[in-house]
Amino acid sequence: MDSSALRTKIIDLVIAAGDGSVTPADLAAAGYSLRDVGYTSLSYMRLIDSIENEVGVYLDPEAAIEHYETIDSVTALVLAGGAGADA
Repeated sequence: MDSSALRTKIIDLVIAAGDGSVTPADLAAAGYSLRDVGYTSLSYMRLIDSIENEVGVYLDPEAAIEHYETIDSVTALVLAGGAGADA
């Protein structure tokens, strides 16, 4: 999967993990910042689980928060093959 297709997939997963509270328009208006759309800790856990199941990349929920702040940072993390707590 190329980076553009992966980014699109992650946007879809972010919206699904947001449990109806995040729309594509919300994400775009917030500059694709998960924090700025009010993503909750439960949403983050759902997203991490979804990425592992759908993309097959392990993401450590204890990794630095910077990896989970934006669509682009999550995409970069997945492209890098995931992260451990020390990433």
